[in-house]
Amino acid sequence: MTDTQLLPLGDSYHQLACEFRNRLAGQCAIKRYAKGDVLLQQGDEQDAGYLIISGVLGALHASSQGAQKCKEFYFQDEFALLYGNWLTKTPALYQLKVIRDAELIKVPLILLDSADWQAIKHQLVSQQLLFKEAKEAFLLLNTPEQRYQYLLEQKPHWLEQLSLNEVAMYLGISAISLSRIRRRLNLS
Repeated sequence: MTDTQLLPLGDSYHQLACEFRNRLAGQCAIKRYAKGDVLLQQGDEQDAGYLIISGVLGALHASSQGAQKCKEFYFQDEFALLYGNWLTKTPALYQLKVIRDAELIKVPLILLDSADWQAIKHQLVSQQLLFKEAKEAFLLLNTPEQRYQYLLEQKPHWLEQLSLNEVAMYLGISAISLSRIRRRLNLS
């Protein structure tokens, strides 16, 4: 990683997730979802976000040519939500899909509009901004090999939950490029 990596990439949500979960107790139940379940179709209006108790979700975009790109993966204690579409009240640019079996709390977004939820809403948006800044620096200021080494050193739990194809998609490289990186690092 370069010396400019100042913000942590993800995993800073635990405290907010606990507070959020406590506030949701009695209002929204935990529900199990299976790998492959689609929570939000690309192009649909978003009316809920998902607090992840366990499992992995993905925000994926399918092009008209059939190519699939990954915007993000969401892990335990994260709130899976397409923030830009939520804040602009526009159709989803991505599909939210269960990547690994998950336990989730489905949170109606209308709840976050009420006055007594404004503090948590502000924290969610602030945390998302910091995460996006960190990810932007991660992708722009590091080579693909540096990005992969960062995941090996700092996010091994992410790598345990994702396939190599999913990791390559997250890093913005092809599976073949990731295979070459892994060979150079003696991991294949």
